[in-house]
Amino acid sequence: MKSVVYLDNASSSFPKPPGVIRAVTRALAKTGANPNRAGHALGRAASRIVFETREALAELLRLPNPERIIFTKNATEGINLALKGLLRRGDRVAISGLEHNAVIRPLTSLRKRGVTVDHAPLTVHGLPDPRRIPDVKLMVTVTGSNVTGALADVEALAAACRKKGVMLMLDTAQTAGAVPTGFGAADIVAGTGHKALFGPQGTGFVWFREGVEPEPMIEGGTGSLSESAVMPPFWPDRHEAGTLNTPGIAGLGAAVRYLMRRGVEDVRAHEVDIMRALLERLRNDERIVTYPPFEPEARASLLLFNVRGMDPAAVGEALDRQGIAARVGLHCAPEAHRFLGTFPAGGVRVSPGPFTTRRGVARFFDALHRVLKGR
Repeated sequence: MKSVVYLDNASSSFPKPPGVIRAVTRALAKTGANPNRAGHALGRAASRIVFETREALAELLRLPNPERIIFTKNATEGINLALKGLLRRGDRVAISGLEHNAVIRPLTSLRKRGVTVDHAPLTVHGLPDPRRIPDVKLMVTVTGSNVTGALADVEALAAACRKKGVMLMLDTAQTAGAVPTGFGAADIVAGTGHKALFGPQGTGFVWFREGVEPEPMIEGGTGSLSESAVMPPFWPDRHEAGTLNTPGIAGLGAAVRYLMRRGVEDVRAHEVDIMRALLERLRNDERIVTYPPFEPEARASLLLFNVRGMDPAAVGEALDRQGIAARVGLHCAPEAHRFLGTFPAGGVRVSPGPFTTRRGVARFFDALHRVLKGR
């Protein structure tokens, strides 16, 4: 059997840099202790892993106050912490037209508690228009859509929201580690470790600007103020109850350091080059439907397409039989597919990563050619 051409990095990056695997293994085999709990050498080593990863992540993403980074098991948990910890009955929220269910579902739950949720005035690509910020408590947007790839103008949005007195929350799942943009001008930043940051699954984070104070979502032991029946008032302990995923955080730290050495700019240049090749070939085939934006520099490293007259699930299955790993369906983002007009069938998404090669892309095109011949 041929090796798999992995084109599903928007779901979870693969392969991981070797240093990530070594760091996870080392944390399990050599450290093993619970961070922030014990004064012995192994406990201190575990605490150091968590501290150094928090510092490195803040540096990479240009987030001030590293102690305001809360480690979670994924972006979804961080988004839930922010939304449910900050929003109350009578609050108003504006969202983009491209949000993932990680945002849609908790907001749907909050609607039942009296929170009003509407779409912000949108650009042609379905993202909030910085020139038309509504009167709301919170604006929520993806920084890069996991369906269309469209990139938000983070700096313009942050400036416009700040001027209007609106809090801005960013879901950076598709851009953190892949697009050289700092996020420190926002008020809340949620992200995941296992996508473009190259970390293990089960790692994520949420960061809050100083002065933004959500209620804890989970309460329990922290290793600090153990005599108190309530959560500590200081960060990050206030929001990190229970044992952290130290091996995963160790892997995330190694991944962030890899990105710092390689440079996010280098990752971006490689992915833009691959995206250009995909766009040129697919857009020039009348049997294929592609979706804007069409400039590789204006999108994250993913491309949705459909084959005319074929169900996307059948296309994905045919590609899979030939060793091409793509993602089909609604991509946990039905709102984005409604915006595109691809709901309910969805589409086929290919998402190259930093380790995708031109040879792999050629194999994808060969496999797709056979699919088109046999339809």
